[in-house]
Amino acid sequence: MKEASTPFRKIIVAYDDSPAAREALDAGIELCRLVGTSLETITVIEPPPVYSGLVIAIAPEAARDLETGRERRCREMMEFAVAEGRRHGIGVTGHVLEAGEVDGVISFPRAQEADLLVIGLRQHNSDVARLWSTVSRLEQDAPCTFLAIRPLAQRAADEYVADRDQNQMEARA
Repeated sequence: MKEASTPFRKIIVAYDDSPAAREALDAGIELCRLVGTSLETITVIEPPPVYSGLVIAIAPEAARDLETGRERRCREMMEFAVAEGRRHGIGVTGHVLEAGEVDGVISFPRAQEADLLVIGLRQHNSDVARLWSTVSRLEQDAPCTFLAIRPLAQRAADEYVADRDQNQMEARA
């Protein structure tokens, strides 16, 4: 008997400390549990701004403190993701990559030959264009299938509006 192939053998979640990324992590863990595979997470840290050289020259201790804090936050995020996976019986491996946000999210799955990239959609009220340009670029350049998870609060609001509209249509009929 031929064994059924799993469409997603290597799943990667783009993970940071945002609520949207947390929902993407939850979705990635559940997908891995369903298909019986482990999960990898990628946290992309953008390189320090150009002016950071000035900070290093003027206050090297402050620059070290900033870097130490950044490394600690990354470690804590990875530890949380691993613990969440363990809690659900899924092995999670965390990776940190210093790159531009979209470039890192695209390059890592390409290098890992991933089958699925899971991202969390953030709602940016004042910067909608940036959100959609990120999603658009991922859509065009992602080396694998990607799944964008909408925040639970936004899904609930959309369901409320759909239910309200349906009730209004039924009331008119």
